[in-house]
Amino acid sequence: MLDGGGNEVDWKQYEQEIADYFRSEYPNAKITPDAKVTGRFSKIDRQIDLLIQDDAVDFEFQIVIDGKYRDKKIDVNDVESFIGFLRDVGAHKGVMISTEGYTLSAMNRAHYDDLDVDLDVLNFKELDRFHAFGAIPYAGESGVLLPAPLGWIIDGTRREGVVATLYQRGHSLESAGRAREWMYVNILAKDETANNLDSLLKFQESYLKLDFPSAGIEYQEGPRRSDAATRIRLLKVPTYPTPEYTGFVEFKRFIFFCVLFTPVELENKNLRKLIMRRVLPIGIRQSDAVQQIAEPDVTAARCSFEEKES
Repeated sequence: MLDGGGNEVDWKQYEQEIADYFRSEYPNAKITPDAKVTGRFSKIDRQIDLLIQDDAVDFEFQIVIDGKYRDKKIDVNDVESFIGFLRDVGAHKGVMISTEGYTLSAMNRAHYDDLDVDLDVLNFKELDRFHAFGAIPYAGESGVLLPAPLGWIIDGTRREGVVATLYQRGHSLESAGRAREWMYVNILAKDETANNLDSLLKFQESYLKLDFPSAGIEYQEGPRRSDAATRIRLLKVPTYPTPEYTGFVEFKRFIFFCVLFTPVELENKNLRKLIMRRVLPIGIRQSDAVQQIAEPDVTAARCSFEEKES
């Protein structure tokens, strides 16, 4: 099997990466590759690439992962077929994964259906050696173990106010900015200005309202963690082409945050990629031999994003 660049695709590696990702996301779940489930309506055995079964609060849920290789983009007919498949096997959520991506009509069909269907991308093309599926971004003596969301990569290039950027595989930071679908992360040491998450949010809101007096700001609880407080902020600026979501995780000595820019029709899918639940704090010891890395003034993605405002 070849990808678009003439390189052989390791299909087993592709399947294993999908399985490993969901095992890390649902460590207590029962995960079954190549599962068989009798359809509620079809009354025949249906094959599922990856079946995840877990408990949430007081009910059980099932997630069906469809990771079959496709040599073309997922289209609206593929999504409608998958929705029917999910209903037949009684799944509470479905994830379609493609090496080639999906059409806008396919994403709209999944987004506006009342069933929770998630489309994701794994792209073996155009991976370059500076991109990683996991990284250790840091600022001063604080850092994090940062896993890449499924289908995305971490670009560890240091930039002003940014310790790493994340975007879909196959993209550059510039093209991700043009697509209005990317993230950046930063780490803030606690100090007198912000010694906890609440004070940081209050401080940031004060200057956000000065810079964007007509902006709407909303907060919601982040994923539950036993070791850290979390919060999600939604910022809606009339001149911004997309909403801005920021996920905060408060650790003992610092606050980690990840800023997501996403088109509205991709909000549900991309909010699951805010990596708040899996990021872990670490301490950094810097020797005299460590060289400081020069930081450009702005990211190309931010320029490309903000030029839409004018």
